[in-house]
Amino acid sequence: MPYELRVLIDGRPLVPPRSGIGVHTAEIARRLDVSPPPLIASHTEIVNREGLEHCRFRVDRAPNGILWQQFVLPRITDADVLWGPHGTMPVASGLPCVVTLHDFSSITMPGAHLFRTIVSFDLFITRSLDRARRIAAVSRAIAEEAVRWFGVRRSAIEIVPNGVDEFFAPGGSEGDYILFVGTLEPRKGIDDLLAVWGSLPEPRPRLILCGDAGWRVRVPRGVEVTGWVDRQRLRSLYQSARAFVYPSRYEGFGIPPLEAMACGAPVIATRTGAIPEYAEGAALLIEPGDRNALRDALVRLLRDEPLRRDLRCRGAERAKQFRWDRSARLMTELLAEAARK
Repeated sequence: MPYELRVLIDGRPLVPPRSGIGVHTAEIARRLDVSPPPLIASHTEIVNREGLEHCRFRVDRAPNGILWQQFVLPRITDADVLWGPHGTMPVASGLPCVVTLHDFSSITMPGAHLFRTIVSFDLFITRSLDRARRIAAVSRAIAEEAVRWFGVRRSAIEIVPNGVDEFFAPGGSEGDYILFVGTLEPRKGIDDLLAVWGSLPEPRPRLILCGDAGWRVRVPRGVEVTGWVDRQRLRSLYQSARAFVYPSRYEGFGIPPLEAMACGAPVIATRTGAIPEYAEGAALLIEPGDRNALRDALVRLLRDEPLRRDLRCRGAERAKQFRWDRSARLMTELLAEAARK
């Protein structure tokens, strides 16, 4: 039986094309076991409602998302609990609130973010963590950072990881390309990947960068940039990649390597965020920023077909342990607990 619980969701992560926090928000919102269905509120129209057809939506237009969150969202009071999937909450809200922490990169790496991202997070994160009834963290690494930097009690934090669903599964045949998936921004280590790919001997596999254009990344000729793609094409790209490379400098979780593993792609990724928590022993892991290690791992993987086969099997099996259904159950219980306090 679903919980009788009126859940209000800060829907700002769903406004742009889904990646990272937007994927997390959508996948959990669609699975929350509550009645009535969750109310997703935003400052502008949410165009992509795939998987969210049963949810309720509300738009109260505002000049930008920050003003909307702090001055308009608190006026929506016909709810039992508010979920802030972006890590912050309206500080004047009278509703019990659960916030989800994905990472603290706008604090630790401000140069890797747009100014509006820094403002929307940094100005409100401390008060949000103080006021939230419960806190969800996508990884143990992020939970520990919250404890160290903000004095959050460990008992207030629940690990609600990202996941994959059965849609992402192995299939297809191996192609002739190296794949990266994610926003093209400095924090993702794109420059490291481009430098290493450019140093490979000819003939080398194609390099495909799949994701929205970010900033401060110059892509040389010969590299294919797809932009945002739908789930069907994304799955196909994962399934046929000769190697999936994710050289991120900093992550809270890192969904693309997990999706790639679920689709049977042999993965090279960095030891940051939750990646070691879910990928140790099922992928080749290197230290962030170590281009020599990245090149060695990539050359080894491209030359060693048995290794690629082994990682395809290990990755797909490991990914089965991280499902959105379990994460949604944890979030449902967390929201219900926050509402009862």
